[in-house]
Amino acid sequence: SKTDSPYTIDAGVFQIESDIANWTLDEVETRQGNIRFRSWVVGNTNFKLGLTNWMDFQIVPQWYVNDRTSGPEFGKPLEQEGFGDTTVRLKINLLGNDGGKLVIGFVSSLKIPTNSDHFANHVWEPGFGLPVNYSLPWGLTLFGQTRIDILDQPGSGSMRVQWQNPIGLSRTIVGNLSGYLEFYDAVSSGAHQPWIGTIDTGLIYQLTPNSCIDLNSFFGVTDSAPDYNVFVGFSHRF
Repeated sequence: SKTDSPYTIDAGVFQIESDIANWTLDEVETRQGNIRFRSWVVGNTNFKLGLTNWMDFQIVPQWYVNDRTSGPEFGKPLEQEGFGDTTVRLKINLLGNDGGKLVIGFVSSLKIPTNSDHFANHVWEPGFGLPVNYSLPWGLTLFGQTRIDILDQPGSGSMRVQWQNPIGLSRTIVGNLSGYLEFYDAVSSGAHQPWIGTIDTGLIYQLTPNSCIDLNSFFGVTDSAPDYNVFVGFSHRF
């Protein structure tokens, strides 16, 4: 899900969480006709190391990004590829790491502009979030997060504040198969920054106590959100 987990891994434990492939499609209507944006991200991987039993450190590089833009204004489609940005994160569990109905965490992050020249921006972007889980009856888990990111304001040379508040429910479906449903929304300061909203869903299958695979997708419910995204990934703990 887009909501961070409030749990941390134990001291000395190493964990990999990776999108094997992540595909996004967005079509924007203009006076000249529809413009179609398609993006592939391969190997968007989170490398986690447990520093203590309540704190872990994370490095998240995007190994390969491929963007394609097509439409009447472009003639021949514009395709760009290369290395994406890298994010470093520190997560602290504040409550309930090893038991209890309520779990609270704190996540701080910094996006480092390691991308190829034609991607995104070359701005360092900090952020922090407060993820929460709460165990409900009937095997349901309520999860949510409030998060603030300081992002580049394109074309202005200044920064903007983005506030994210995803919320969702997860549950075991049968055996080792579980799933979740999430509503994500984000609002930003600055001019021409519309509200972004998506409905997210996913399935996770626990292969072993230390590894799982997952299939996920989201659907844009506002004009400013991408229309559709699907990604498949895995996680393994050493």
